[in-house]
Parts: sequence; C-alpha cells; structure tokens
Amino acid sequence: MHVNWPDNFEELYKKRGSQKYGIRLLALWKIQSGMTETAVCQFLRKTHKTIHQWRCLYETGGVEALLSIKPGRGRKARLRDSHCFEQSLEALSQERQGGRLRCQDIVEMVKQRYDIKYSRPGMYHALHRLGFSWITARSKHPQHNPEEQESFKKTL
Repeated sequence: MHVNWPDNFEELYKKRGSQKYGIRLLALWKIQSGMTETAVCQFLRKTHKTIHQWRCLYETGGVEALLSIKPGRGRKARLRDSHCFEQSLEALSQERQGGRLRCQDIVEMVKQRYDIKYSRPGMYHALHRLGFSWITARSKHPQHNPEEQESFKKTL
C-alpha cells in the first residue's frame, strides 16, 4: 500500500540520510514506497511503537517535526552555568593570600555556594567539561611584598 505524502523521502534520505536522523527518513521512505510498518520494523530492527511515532510526527508536524530531535536524554549536569562558576573561581583565587587553588578548595566552594556535592575526580571532569585547564601562573607567597621586590630589582 503506497502512502501519498507530499514530500519525497527517497530524495530527502539521499540528501540528509547520513545525518543523525537519517534512519527516520529511511523508515518513512520505505513506508512511502509500499512496505508495511511491520516490515519496516523488521528491516530497521526498530519497534513498531518507534516507527509509528515517527509516522505520527511527520503527519502532524511535517518534515521539520520529524527531523527535530529534542534534547533531554541522559543525566543533566549539576554545574551548568560556566560564566557564574568562572566568576566564583576568580573570586576564590583572589580571596587566597598565596598558594595555589587546589581541587579540594573548589569542591568546598561549590558545596558552600551552590549546595552541590562533588568528589575530586568528579570536579576534575566538570572543570574539563566547562573548558577549564590547570595551567596556572606561579603562586605568590603569603608574605610577599611588591615594593621590596621592585626596590630589589632597581638596586640589583
């Protein structure tokens, strides 16, 4: 049984089939060419529910609805706002009178400010995901005196 849809799924599949939603186009192409939904399920190794959902998506919203893959799968990151987190890291490093900013310090800061518990390996992973690296400048000694350093440089 051929389905009379206005879009040509064979052409759409040839143009966009290599993308992440290509299997949806292939399924509707096969239905459009006369295969039953059950045969398409066996051919693509998808459940009947999935094929039927794709068909309903197309029939209600067109190709745009079929090809829109909505976010929402998987676990959401607990620490999402990198700009706010970056400002907090900057403030934490400015509060310190000397020494380096350690991962354990960041874990404690996140626990206090955002009420989110991280382990050290988890924090390293979150920092990497947010685009931070551990390339840092040389730390300052807590008792350093910039005026004495400048006078030493001038008298050297």
